[in-house]
Amino acid sequence: MMKRICSFQNYHRHDVSMLRTSSMLMSTSSNSDNTASRRRRIAVIGGGASGMFAATAAADASSSTCDVVVFEGTSKTMSKVRISGGGRCNVMHDVTKPLPQILSSYPRGNKELRGLYTKRFTPDDAYDWFTSRGVELKTESDGRMFPVTDNSQTIIDTITHAAIKAGVEVRTKSKIQSVEWIDSSDDNNNHDNGNFAINVSSRSATAAKEESKEYFDALILATGSFPIGHEIARSLGHKVIKPVPSLFTFDTKELVREGGTFHGLAGLSVQTARLTLTVSDEMKPPSADDLTDEPPSNDEASKPKKKKRKKKAPAITQEGPLLITHHGISGPATLRLSAFAAREFHAVKYNCEVKLHFCPKFEEQQRRLGSTGGSEDILMDALWEMTRLIPKRRVATGCPLFMTESIEENDDTTSTNETPNAPIIPKRLWAALVSHSSISPDLVWGDASKAMIRSLANNLASFPLQTTGFSSFKEEFVTAGGIFLKEVQLTNMESKIRPGLFMAGEVLDVDGVTGGFNFMGCWSTGYIAGGSAAEFCSIVNSPE
Repeated sequence: MMKRICSFQNYHRHDVSMLRTSSMLMSTSSNSDNTASRRRRIAVIGGGASGMFAATAAADASSSTCDVVVFEGTSKTMSKVRISGGGRCNVMHDVTKPLPQILSSYPRGNKELRGLYTKRFTPDDAYDWFTSRGVELKTESDGRMFPVTDNSQTIIDTITHAAIKAGVEVRTKSKIQSVEWIDSSDDNNNHDNGNFAINVSSRSATAAKEESKEYFDALILATGSFPIGHEIARSLGHKVIKPVPSLFTFDTKELVREGGTFHGLAGLSVQTARLTLTVSDEMKPPSADDLTDEPPSNDEASKPKKKKRKKKAPAITQEGPLLITHHGISGPATLRLSAFAAREFHAVKYNCEVKLHFCPKFEEQQRRLGSTGGSEDILMDALWEMTRLIPKRRVATGCPLFMTESIEENDDTTSTNETPNAPIIPKRLWAALVSHSSISPDLVWGDASKAMIRSLANNLASFPLQTTGFSSFKEEFVTAGGIFLKEVQLTNMESKIRPGLFMAGEVLDVDGVTGGFNFMGCWSTGYIAGGSAAEFCSIVNSPE
């Protein structure tokens, strides 16, 4: 059975008042009669995950009293859904996890999403939406959820069928050129057909290009990170936080080149590593106003610019599995750091030093057993003990550090189980780290000096990793940035600037780490935006 899915009957009174007091309802009786006699129209720009979900919610909520039209510039809808999760579609994250844990995986928007995820359209609601329509979902060990078919087409077909059933009209190969706001307070404007005039360039089956202008009462922007959505938002008075890449892997040319520490080690992984980026002054991002990518007005440009800076923590740290690649490093720890420090990396053009701790769980285990001091001191004590326990064994033979217990992270969204009684670091990686510490491959533990062991401990606890660039992670392309959240009413996803304008998905300054979080944001914001747009039209259509 389907659990509660939120209704839109609680459209806020201040929103209704705003609509009532505007002349959107027409001051003359003749205009009122003409406006009330026609069907309301809702435009959805963007046929991706959030756009199709929003369109379906709008059509369902309007009970066939509104025409809902989706404009998609390409030949197919939901292209990103199709390639997500290697073609399996990582539709959401484990909905049984505590909400604070889920929200912690959103570098931007975690506070704003709290209300949506607790009261409006929760992760459980999203789960129920799909399962009630016949989609059976499974949860993998790292928390990612997929359809049991392991085929993204299952999700695409489900949403498409729901949209068709609700009466949504989808127009592919229809690119939006611009959107005009028709000010209803201006008697010289003809707003009988709606307050949004959309200029569309489309191609017919004969490949002929056609230009047209259509009018709509409500508009839902769901263009993801594509520039057209941000251009439309700016044209309608919104600020846009300049998008920069998020969710990327690190290039480390010096480490992977011939003679480098990681050369020839591509494919090796560490179960749990800790990456730390120390935030320097040049990395600290300016305030939200300074981050907008809109050109300043003439008055603003003439004024001396005071650079406002947010207070930032001295370091950004993330943990999780780590993978060595042909270009550098990848894996959940890398991706999480790239997301949470997206702007810091962008500020220095992805050239900076990151500290890598190869065995943070072993350090925690040793602290529970009574060890004290810093990370290097704890590892130094554990390694120095090997000079007594295995004095005749070569240091480079293999990692002598083992987990004596299984540790599972309960406050993280990545799978960080450490296998007990197994070496923490793979054999070839350990040999490379020993060599990097200037220890001869033939040296035995009994002949190692304290200076040698301390050098090795330092590299295990704080390995200097110089990033030289970044690479996209598989099919993931996520950006940090988008429509300024303070200009959006998050309870209904409506613009605080333009009545009838709604936003959903990654067009907003909201993004999550890999693992199904971005799609969860699409389902929630899309559902609320769609239903609220339908409610908006019903209020506008109602008599004074």
